[in-house]
Amino acid sequence: MISSFSKTIKNSKTYYKPNEDYYVNDDQNRIYILTDGVSRDRVNDIYPINSPSRKVSEIFSKAVFHFIAHKLNEYNNKEVLLRTAMIEGNNEIAKFNSNYKGDFLPGTVGIISIVFQGFFYYAYIGDCFGIRLANNQKIIFTNIQTELIHKHIKEYTTYEIRNIICNNINHPYSYGVLNGDDRASDFIVTGKFPLKQTETILLFSDGFGKYLASKDAEELSLLDLDILSYKEDYFSDDDKTIIKICIEEGEK
Repeated sequence: MISSFSKTIKNSKTYYKPNEDYYVNDDQNRIYILTDGVSRDRVNDIYPINSPSRKVSEIFSKAVFHFIAHKLNEYNNKEVLLRTAMIEGNNEIAKFNSNYKGDFLPGTVGIISIVFQGFFYYAYIGDCFGIRLANNQKIIFTNIQTELIHKHIKEYTTYEIRNIICNNINHPYSYGVLNGDDRASDFIVTGKFPLKQTETILLFSDGFGKYLASKDAEELSLLDLDILSYKEDYFSDDDKTIIKICIEEGEK
């Protein structure tokens, strides 16, 4: 048996900013999706109330879920299934953004996954996280694609980061964003690992990154999402979303 638990906490910015994370945890279909919309600019010190980044997170997540649920048995290679699902989701974002005026397309990053025949399959882009707890070890199975650009962020203008570096695989500090740009597919990473010896899988947006990095394997295994408080910032004022997937012995 597989059971999952989830929690999302809106950001604690000093100005109003909607929660731009979106997630799906479906134990029946064994599909787990988590997306994190890329923050927008404030206009006259006001953040867009109807955030297009929140909308594309939802559009992408729903498109991916529909694709996986209906195409699961058509793909023998489940990593190819997830990669194709991400591309389909990005195509839906392209449709949404087709009439957008401006050089900063609404976008999102995320991780998508399925449990199938004793394996956990995943695909991700950007800076969402995945942790596997196995044999009392904490194993991070994702890489932060924005790590290099954050280190060199002062060397470039905002325009350059968004329009020249983003989704440009030829740039040394490039990173991927699902914003309808076909080049985003260059940044999709897929993988899998066996459920054998796996006790728990955690998927989470970067708002929980520092907090969960401070916890060891045992603490993460015992983490009760119900006690996570909306009153705490957990080392970040960003949106925070987590899915905890528990693997029972009979699934391994």
